[in-house]
Amino acid sequence: MQGAWWAIGITVASLAALAYYAFVVLPARIHRWRCEGLRAFARLIELRTQGRYGKAEPMAELADAVAQRLGIPLHERRRMELAIYLRDIGMVAIPYHILNKPTPLTPAEHDLMGRHAEIGASITEQIPGLWHVAPIVRLHHVVYSERPDAPLTTHILSALDDWLRIAECADADTASSVLKQGAGARYHPLATQAILSEVHQRALNSVKMLTRSAALWL
Repeated sequence: MQGAWWAIGITVASLAALAYYAFVVLPARIHRWRCEGLRAFARLIELRTQGRYGKAEPMAELADAVAQRLGIPLHERRRMELAIYLRDIGMVAIPYHILNKPTPLTPAEHDLMGRHAEIGASITEQIPGLWHVAPIVRLHHVVYSERPDAPLTTHILSALDDWLRIAECADADTASSVLKQGAGARYHPLATQAILSEVHQRALNSVKMLTRSAALWL
């Protein structure tokens, strides 16, 4: 009798391990493989635009942290990460001289640049297994006052894309001020607050790390 209970216990444990692998480990690995493959698309745009667009790694890591603050489920965060690598792929259809123009764009050129999101979504829809990512790519520059009902992940990307761009061109304080001023109009209030909270926490952590490093030399 005792042997039968041992057999049942081993069987249950084996099934539990198999289920954990099938529903937790394997999906995570597949997601990472997808991200590694799509990283090439982002790198392509980064090279074509001399580093102006397509940068994915900084946004992917920060966007996930912001999404976690907002309680966004894991499957939606993973879909958002895939969209980050594909968000600027539509720029392959934009003429090179416009992408790298050193002077301000004309209204016509600006409108053409604005089409990259729709073009990118159309391309994403053609990639096997990624059709569900296309709506995020299409709306990654969404304006809150125009589409307040858009998925929260798209509002995160819209605000975060601007924050990173401004922070790189100016500084983090300027980027944060722009988001604060645009909250409720250009940017989703919840997304804005989560981004500002995350970057503020990271700034504090950096100061603490510098303080600890300095203390070691005293």
